[in-house]
Amino acid sequence: MIDAAFIHRRRKNNVGDLACSPGNYLNLGSHRFFDFSEDTPDCKLAILGGGQVFQECVSSCVYKTAGADKRVVWGVGLSAKDSKSVEFDLLDASCALVSTRNWGVEGCEYVPCASAMSPLFDAPADPTRDVVLFSHARKSEHLQRVKGIPELSNDTGTMEDAIAFLASAETVVTNSYHGTYWAMCLGRRVLCLPFNQKFQSFRQNPIMAAPDDWSDQIKHAERRNDVLEDARFHNSRFYEKVCNLS
Repeated sequence: MIDAAFIHRRRKNNVGDLACSPGNYLNLGSHRFFDFSEDTPDCKLAILGGGQVFQECVSSCVYKTAGADKRVVWGVGLSAKDSKSVEFDLLDASCALVSTRNWGVEGCEYVPCASAMSPLFDAPADPTRDVVLFSHARKSEHLQRVKGIPELSNDTGTMEDAIAFLASAETVVTNSYHGTYWAMCLGRRVLCLPFNQKFQSFRQNPIMAAPDDWSDQIKHAERRNDVLEDARFHNSRFYEKVCNLS
């Protein structure tokens, strides 16, 4: 039996999905990583999340984690509507702890994405560019591109590559959830180009603009204070709760 099975989205080359599991950063003993589509072996803890994976967490708890002594949901994206659903009641009853990365969801502990625990944020390089564009590989069909602004997609390279790219600019323009989150953690000015409501669930929401017409709005991009410190505080506190599960 292993101590922890970390379950999250692993089958697509999305740098945020691959980086969001707390198992990448925090020690919970012997462990393995699994995609939501996989059955997990006998384990002391099945840790599900993070990411925008509420329904997948419910399905995994019901069908894939029978061999787990306890289950924990860590920093998943779920809405106030989700928290009042039958599916949430089922998830809550199946798990020792449930947390969400969404701010202000009543009855569910707030824990931002665990990727903020990465040491990549400890000493980022100073900016060498004015603006970069960090795009979502599958949600950018109508995204405006501006000549001269470097672009990187969220399906290219590693988290280290993404953080280096985001840190390289004073201002980050992005339609990626993790691009937005990581740029705010880095203390960069951010202009977010949302494609759904999840971009409005941060504790401190970024300045937003239309994905197809944002170039004149760059001047309105803003920094958000203490995002990294806040995320690390909540993840560390939740980690202590997980470690104390008997």
